Amino acid sequence: MHILRLAGVLALAACLPACATILEGPSQDMAVDTSPQGANCSVDREGEHLGTVAPTPGTLKLGKSRHDLAVTCSKPGYVTATTMQPSRFVGTTFLNFIVGGGVGFIVDASTGANNVYPKQVRMDLVPAGPGAVVPTGAPLAPAYGAPAS
Repeated sequence: MHILRLAGVLALAACLPACATILEGPSQDMAVDTSPQGANCSVDREGEHLGTVAPTPGTLKLGKSRHDLAVTCSKPGYVTATTMQPSRFVGTTFLNFIVGGGVGFIVDASTGANNVYPKQVRMDLVPAGPGAVVPTGAPLAPAYGAPAS
């Protein structure tokens, strides 16, 4: 009976060598919105353009990576704003060491599946030009979900 149980655990380990890749996937959707809506937002990573949401609100499908994203939004009559969105490590990867060992960790790292970006980015655009009045209650920082300084 003990050998049968061990064989079952080994079979399961062979089927799940990359837990985050299987459970989380190597890509994700990220929603981008602005206030006011109707802006054009560009998403870049490490100098590479990944896509554009135009006009906001909209969603962009991104390949995951350990590198942070730069989201830049512009709209005529408003100051262009950029925010950095961090890539976070996903805890699902730790299942690799319990179930599948180091091979799964390597697969997750190579596909980017062991990382995740925020599901939503929201930016408040500030009116441009002389005499522009920033609406009451508008934050001084241009984005929600941006890492705290």
